[in-house]
Amino acid sequence: MPKHRRRGRRWLIAAATAAVIAAAVWAVRAPLATSPATFASTGPLSPTTDIARDPWYGLDLLQLSVSLRDGDPGSHPPAVKAAAAILVDVDSGRILYALNDHSELAPASTIKLLTALVALTNFSTRQVVTVTPDALTQAWDESKMGLHAGDRLTVQELLTGMLMVSANDAATALAVDTVGMERFVAAMNAEVRALGLHDTHATSPVGLDDPHMYSSAYDLATIADVDMQQFSLVDSIVDTQYTVLPATELHPAYYLNNINLLLGMYPAAVGIKTGYTGNAGGCLVAEAVRGGHRLLSVMLNAGYVYSQSRRLLDWGFSQYGLPLQYPSPSPSPSPSPPAHR
Repeated sequence: MPKHRRRGRRWLIAAATAAVIAAAVWAVRAPLATSPATFASTGPLSPTTDIARDPWYGLDLLQLSVSLRDGDPGSHPPAVKAAAAILVDVDSGRILYALNDHSELAPASTIKLLTALVALTNFSTRQVVTVTPDALTQAWDESKMGLHAGDRLTVQELLTGMLMVSANDAATALAVDTVGMERFVAAMNAEVRALGLHDTHATSPVGLDDPHMYSSAYDLATIADVDMQQFSLVDSIVDTQYTVLPATELHPAYYLNNINLLLGMYPAAVGIKTGYTGNAGGCLVAEAVRGGHRLLSVMLNAGYVYSQSRRLLDWGFSQYGLPLQYPSPSPSPSPSPPAHR
């Protein structure tokens, strides 16, 4: 057979094989892609919201034009001992205070705010997830809600455990037992880019220490703001101090106490997420409302994270003429500089 005929035949075989593979891959991916209608049922969308489908992973991305802007520095802010911090007026997007706000640091469980964003963008809150052993590989000292293989919970129930008690088993089930860990984490990183953020990279939906897992105070403030404004479910979960997921034929009862101590320490607090690991130190994303103003703070690698967050939020409200509820202590002759680790 002439060489050019053999080459032509090989090209036809290769093309046909590629077409079969592409069709098979699409058949696997297509059922996992959710429609915008499913997303719309989980929370309100603003007129500027757009949803784009990632052609490779078959998952949706929430695309918003989100940016925070520098404001006039306030007067006499409290001394903040943290590796990074930020305070934002949520309604105007104005930054009231910033300390190393773009530094890439270990986020601990505050990364679960990104996990929640991906889950709510892609799954109905009523979708039932069957927990498998692959999602229950946590160490004994990790935070958990106590899931068992074979339990069947809705996405909303898993989000409740993940956001209230920082349950690593719930976060892992939302990824492993839906679309798989690789695809879910890829969507987390694609979502960061879709929001126009540059300081975050996720390696898991959980937030355990990993040299390739990082975020910044700026990025976490933006992600938290999107969560709270786009999904009323997140707003209600993180503001709840105690709840019970009653036993059903699908799962036993779960008794959940919110581990965010700021809810009990500062009456204006309305959430949202804590975090701690040995490398990350104390981390807290917090939102509070006073006098019609909504402020959001982030602290990373901070000591006394609840007390410091309370003082920073309270100082922010004082910039709008509201009285301080927790005045800063008198400055010492030689104040300690903020930790930069």
